[in-house]
Order: sequence, then structure tokens, then C-alpha cells
Amino acid sequence: MAEPIELAPDYYLSNFHALVDFVVTRYAPLLSDEERSFHQCFSALDTDSQRLYVRLLSRKGVPTSTGALFRQSKLAYQEIHNLRQAADTLVANRLFLRDPALDLTEILSLFTKNELLASSNEPLPKALKRPALEQALLEQDHATVHARLTRGEPLLAVQAAAHFETFKLLFFGNLNQDLTDYVLRDLGLFRYENYPLEQSQLPFKSRAQVERHLLFYSCLAQAEQVLCEDAEAISTLAAELPESVEGDTTLQRRLDRLRLALARQLERLHALDTASSLYLQCQRPPARERRARIAASQGDTDSALTICAQILAQPENEQERAFAASFGHRTAKKTPHCDTWPAPKRYRAPTHTVTLVQTDQRVEVRAAQYLAEIAPGSQCFYVENTLINGVLGLAIWDILFAPIPGAFFNPFQVAPSDFRSADFYPQRRAAFTQRLAELKQAGLDDWVWHHFGEKWGIANPLVHWEALSEPLLTLALSQIPTEHWLALFRRLLDDIGQHRSGLPDLILFPAGGGYELVEVKGPGDRLQQNQQRWLAYFAQHQIPHRVLHVEWGTL
Repeated sequence: MAEPIELAPDYYLSNFHALVDFVVTRYAPLLSDEERSFHQCFSALDTDSQRLYVRLLSRKGVPTSTGALFRQSKLAYQEIHNLRQAADTLVANRLFLRDPALDLTEILSLFTKNELLASSNEPLPKALKRPALEQALLEQDHATVHARLTRGEPLLAVQAAAHFETFKLLFFGNLNQDLTDYVLRDLGLFRYENYPLEQSQLPFKSRAQVERHLLFYSCLAQAEQVLCEDAEAISTLAAELPESVEGDTTLQRRLDRLRLALARQLERLHALDTASSLYLQCQRPPARERRARIAASQGDTDSALTICAQILAQPENEQERAFAASFGHRTAKKTPHCDTWPAPKRYRAPTHTVTLVQTDQRVEVRAAQYLAEIAPGSQCFYVENTLINGVLGLAIWDILFAPIPGAFFNPFQVAPSDFRSADFYPQRRAAFTQRLAELKQAGLDDWVWHHFGEKWGIANPLVHWEALSEPLLTLALSQIPTEHWLALFRRLLDDIGQHRSGLPDLILFPAGGGYELVEVKGPGDRLQQNQQRWLAYFAQHQIPHRVLHVEWGTL
């Protein structure tokens, strides 16, 4: 058993320095004067002051108009030797604000219920629930209650947090991650690929680009509340979104996701014209689908069919193409154009039904046992989306983590930033084409086993290590023909964000050789659209497959 890893008491400070130094080294020209001053000021502090600042910067605190608020008397950190002096130093350097002028409403949540009761100008029932107690205090003289609560109680508001937000954005490429990623790595819980972070290939190129990302996250923070309001509030927020930056596909994807969410809520509020206009600004599915549906719901079948025709002429992905074919046919049936929109062909996979005794096991595991039992010598594995994705991940590992411009922001990425986007394959088209040609010529074994041995345990978005045992890989590589692997890989790479899911639950290896992919459906379960598309693809490429329906019975 591995020895537990013990972190240094001030591990968080080392991680903070690593993050900030990374940004200053690579992005100094993009930092504002205030951000550079923040870095210089912090770097000049004594160690205790640095520790206290990072401790509170990493905590939530009570949000106020002057910054996250803390009670100094409640702070205690064993590694900070003189906390009071550290606080004084941070106040002197304007990184803390002591006793900021705040309304009573902003500080009540800092104090316990007993402290609130003691601050009242008049006796209040101890049985009062906290909301009622706070309301009772707010109905009294605010200055008096405020004074009683804070008497001899220094309050500290953290300053310059917005500067660190910029540093986090430049380091992580988003504001969803934080210093926790360092901890997970240092504890050995996550291992990341050691891809190069060359300055010329880093994603941010200008201060204007940084500002637009920050504005996006400001809008995103408002979205949760705005989505609960009326159509006017949603439209106002949509108008505040930043413009995209040429070549910044990450920002474009983020803007599209938020616009799609705002437009979908506008639909629910029946602001259909406004929703359609917002969808028109989106470059990713299902924006065109929603516009077609809105047009049809408003009786404008010609516009709906025009949009469907545009999709079919240049679909963004297979799912969008399937929608246009199906919805276009259903819509055209209501018009004189019905003959020009034939019904899309639906593939029906080979299917059979079995009755099994129900146990506490998953239906897929029970089905795997059944398939192995009825054919002695056969082996059946529950793999779902892990085997085919995993073998692809091993076969293209070096290409996946190749230094593509804008793909990697920091050392803590499981995947390149464009992994789920439409840009993933085109950005690496030449490398993928060459690799598939090599695999066709020489087979998969060398690449797969090389990366299996060299990279085991390192995070990869396609590889679920616990599901890829050596016996399973050995069988799969020996009994699945190379041309079948290549067909599977081509579809995955065509739209890796969508096609990673929907793969069959089981793989059966008959005793006599070969293999079969088996999708299991329990009582009341139906094939999903992405599963149906995979089954149709198997049929086109002569990949053996079937659907197994399981019904529960008794002995």
C-alpha cells in the first residue's frame, strides 16, 4: 500500500506562487498596471502576510460591496505565527480593508444567533428562527445594533480579488478551476500528461481578448438569476455579452452555450421572435434546429423548411442532419412540398428478447453472464463507452496531447481545450490521417501497447483505465479486424464530442473467434437516438451487432 502523501502546512502558498509566476512569466504584456502592482506588492510581503492573504482569498467569506468579509477573531492558522501582525501588514498594503463601512444587512450573517440576540435593543424570544431574528434587528436602530455586534471585533474585507481572477483566467483559461487542482496533483489523485506549454502557442494574445473573457464570466454569473426573470431582463443580459474574438474558438463556444440557454428560456416565456434572433447569433447546434421549430410553431412552414434544407446542405454534425431530415419531412407533410421530403429511412438492428431471473446486479451485467453461459468458452465484457473510446485514446495519445496553438492553457488539463468542439479534428487532420494510414498498414498493437505501458494512470478524456484490463485489450486487439477499428475511429473522430457516447453495453467474444457488440435494454428501456445512429453505422460497415431485450421472470 502506498504511503500517504503529506502536504506542507503552507502548500497553498507555494501553489499560489506557481500560478502567479506562470502568468507573469508568459503573459506580462497582457497584465494591467494594477495587476502588475498587485503582484509586486504581494511578492514583497513577509511570509506570514502572504499566507494569511492566500488563505482568505481562497475562502468564500461573506460577500459584501467591499469584498469577502471575515471576523479577525475567528481566524486561526497554525502555520501563521503572528496573525494579528500579518493582518496589520495586509491592511497597510491595502490588500485587506479593516472595518469597512457596511450596512447592517451585510454583516448579520457573520454572527451567531446568540450574538445577534445579545445585540438587540430589546429582549427577543430565543425561539425565533434566524430569518425572523434578523428581520427584527433590521427594524431597530441600525447604528446601535451594528456597534454592539462589532464592538472590539475587527472585520477584514479582502481586496484585489478581481486581480487574482484575471490571473486564474490566464492560467486555467476559465474561472471554474482553482488552486485545488494543484492539491489533487500533489496528493497523487490526478496525473496529467506532460505536454509542452510553449509561449507562442498559448491561447491569450491581447488584453482585449482577456477583457472579453472576463466580461463573459461576469454575464455568466448573472445568468442564473436573470433566467428566473422576464424576457426583458434576459434580452438585456444577452445584449451585454461581449463580441467574439477572431480565432478564439473557446470564447465563441462559451458565448454560444450561454446564448442557447438564454434563447431557450425566451422560448419558454413565449418571446419567440426574440429567441429566434438570439439563436441566429449562435454558430453551434441546436441553434438552427430551434429556429426551425419556432418558425413551424408560428405557421411559417416555408422558413422552417428553408432552415432544414440549409442544415442538410451543410450539417454541423450528424445529430443536426438527422433532425433536419425528420423534422423537414414532418413539416413538409403539411404543405404541397410533401413529395420533395421523403421519410428518412430507419435502420432496425437485429434484435431478440430473453427472460432472465432478476438479481441485484445491473441488467447489463446479468445479460453478459447469460451470453457467456449459453455459449461455453465465450467471454463477454460490460464495456459500454470505455473499450472503443479507450483503444482510440491509446492509439492517438501523442496526437491528442500535441502542442496545437490554443489547445493548452496550463499543466492541469485532461484534454485540449477544443476536444469537444468541431475544430478538434480539422486542427489535427494531417496527423490523424497519417496515423490511421499507419494503423491500416501495421495494425494497432504497437501504438496501443506502447501507450498502455508508458501512460498508465495519466488522465486522458478517452481512456478509463479501470475498464481497460490487459485480458480485455488482448482479446479486442486480436479478434476485432483492423478495418473495423478504423471504421469506428473515423466516426469517433468525425464528432468526438457527440459520438463518444451511445456505444453498445457489451462485447461478446465467441469461443470460435470474432466478436459481437451487444446493446442491452431492460424492461421499459428504449434505444436512444445516439445509440440508433451507432447501430446504423455498424450495419453500413458490416460490424457485428445486435440488441438484446431483457425481461424479468422467475425460475
